[in-house]
Amino acid sequence: MARMIPSAPPNFNESLGEERVFKALRTLPDEITVIYSLRWIHPGRRRMPTGPLRAQGEGDFVLFDPRRGILVVEVKGGEVWCERGRWFQRNRKTGAVKDIDPEKQSGDTMYRIKFEVDNKVPAAKGLLFCHAVWFPDGTVDRSQLPMNYHPEMTLDAEDVPQVQAAIGRAFAFWASLYKDSGGVSNEVARQVFDSLAPTLSLVPSVRQRIDETEERLVRLTDEQTRIISFLDDQAHAAIVGPAGTGKTLLAVEKARRLASSAEPVLFLCYNAALRDHLSKYHQLPNVRYQNFHGLAREVTGPEGTLEEAVDTLLEHLADDEPLPYDHLVLDEAQDFDRDWLEFLQARFRDGAFYAFYDPHQNIQGELDTAWLDQIPCRLNLSRNCRNTLEVARSAYRAAGLETAPSLGATGPKPVIHRVDSTREALKLVNKLVAIARTDHRIPPDEIAVLTLESLNDSPHWSQVKLGGKPTAVRPERGHVTLSTVRRFKGLEATVVIIADVDFSRAVHDEWRRRLYVACSRARQFVQVIATTKESELEEPVRIFAGSEKVRPSWSTLARHLGARIAGEDEDDPFVEPRTR
Repeated sequence: MARMIPSAPPNFNESLGEERVFKALRTLPDEITVIYSLRWIHPGRRRMPTGPLRAQGEGDFVLFDPRRGILVVEVKGGEVWCERGRWFQRNRKTGAVKDIDPEKQSGDTMYRIKFEVDNKVPAAKGLLFCHAVWFPDGTVDRSQLPMNYHPEMTLDAEDVPQVQAAIGRAFAFWASLYKDSGGVSNEVARQVFDSLAPTLSLVPSVRQRIDETEERLVRLTDEQTRIISFLDDQAHAAIVGPAGTGKTLLAVEKARRLASSAEPVLFLCYNAALRDHLSKYHQLPNVRYQNFHGLAREVTGPEGTLEEAVDTLLEHLADDEPLPYDHLVLDEAQDFDRDWLEFLQARFRDGAFYAFYDPHQNIQGELDTAWLDQIPCRLNLSRNCRNTLEVARSAYRAAGLETAPSLGATGPKPVIHRVDSTREALKLVNKLVAIARTDHRIPPDEIAVLTLESLNDSPHWSQVKLGGKPTAVRPERGHVTLSTVRRFKGLEATVVIIADVDFSRAVHDEWRRRLYVACSRARQFVQVIATTKESELEEPVRIFAGSEKVRPSWSTLARHLGARIAGEDEDDPFVEPRTR
C-alpha cells in the first residue's frame, strides 16, 4: 500500500472524483509516496516552460516513485467536456460553467516541483518529472484529444479499478520521451522526499520572548478595526490618539483603501525620515508618500528658498491649481502650521481628507491643534498597540498623561542609568548596543540611539560606529540609528536608548513632550541615560509625582515614571531582575 500524505484528508474539496482517485492510488505499491493537495507559491522566476506561472497553485496528486520519477496528476471530476480544444467544467451545485486547463495546471505544478528539487537536491539531476490528467467520472475518446494531451497521460473512469497499469502507462510514456531520465538511489530519494514533504521543529530561541511580544504588538485592535470601517463612510475626519495607538498604521490602511488608478492618494507627513521609511517599506499602488516641504519642492521646483517654495505652494492650493491627487491622508498633523492645514483641506474639499494627530507630540513649534479639534467628524484612539505596557506607562507619565489600555504585551521596565559626563554616556551607549546585539540578538537596525537635544551640541555624538556597528541618521539595514528625537518622530525600534536626558529640564512642557515622544518610539526596551545630579531632582520629582509632598531622590523619580534604576554592571539592563 502506498504511503499517503496526509493519510486521511478531512475533506476532498467537496470533490467526489478526488476522493475516488485517492482511494485508488492508496493501492499502489509500498515504495510509492502520494501527496494529496500539494500547495505551492511562485519560486521567484518570471516564467516557466509552460508560460507565466501564477503566484500560487495546487497539485491534486503528486506521486513519487524512486524507481521511475515524479508524476503530477490533475483530477477533474463531474461534468467535463472539450470544445474546439477548450475544456469546460460544470459546477455540480450551481450549474455554473467555467474554463479549465487541467494539463497546464498539472504542468505548472510539475515545473514548480522540478525547480524546488533542482535547487535543493542537485544529485537528483536525472530524475524524471512528468504529469497527467485524470477524469474519474467519465470515459475519454482518446482519438479526439487536443495536441497537448496524449492518450497515455490522459486517464478516465476506466482506469480507476486498474490504477497500477494506468500510472505505469503514464510513467512509461514520459520515460520514452526523456530517455536519460528515470529513478534515483535510495539516498537521493530520501533527499527528494524531504524537499517535497519537509519535517522541521521549532525550537525556542534566545529571542523567543522578544518575538512573542512583537507578535502581540503588530496587530490591529478591535477599536482600530471599527474606526477604519467607520471612516469608509466619512469624507473628512480627524483621528486623534496618543503615541502607540496605531495612527500611522491606520493612515496607511486608509490610503490603501482609497487609492485607485483613477483616484490617486497623497499621504503627507512632516518628517522626511518617516516619508522615506513609508516609501521603502509600505509601497502602495497609486499612493504617493511625501512630506510638506517635499511637496512644496515637487510643485514649485528647486529654485528659491524653502520659505518661498512653501508660500508658492500655499498660493497654488488657494488658487485651486491642479494636483495629481484626489485624496489626502495626513499623518503627524499636529506638526503642520495652521495655514497649511486650512489650505490643504480647502484644496481637497471634494475628495477625502483625513488628519491623524497627537497634540502631545507637537515638538516642532507652537502647539496649535484647535483647528483640527473643530473638524466635525473627530474620532479618538485609545488602545496602545505599539509599546509594551511598561514602555507605554513611562512614556505617558513623562507627558503627564493617563496610560492608554494596551494589548496586554508586557516586558521589562525602562531603565535609568546615571552618568557624570557625556563621555561616560557615550561609553555606556556602546556597551548597551553591544549587549542588545550579542546577548539578545537584536538587529542593529532595530536599535535607535536618540538625543533630546541637537546632535551638533556635542562632538561626542558624531559617531560612525556604536557597539561595533555603523550608524545612520535614518533607519538603515545593518546600521544603528543615531538621531535626534525630532528626526526619528513617527518611527519606531525594538530598543531605544535616550542618550542625553537632563531631568532638570522637566520644568519645561516642550522638553517633557520630547521625552514622551522618545520613550514611545520603543516597542520593548527603553534605556535612559541621565546626566542630572541628585541635588537637581527636587523640582522634576514634584512635577512627575504631581505632588509637593515627595522626597526628591532617584528611586522616587523612577517609581513615578514607572522605571527602575540600573543596578551593578553584572545586571542585564534588558531583563527585569527577579524579586529578591
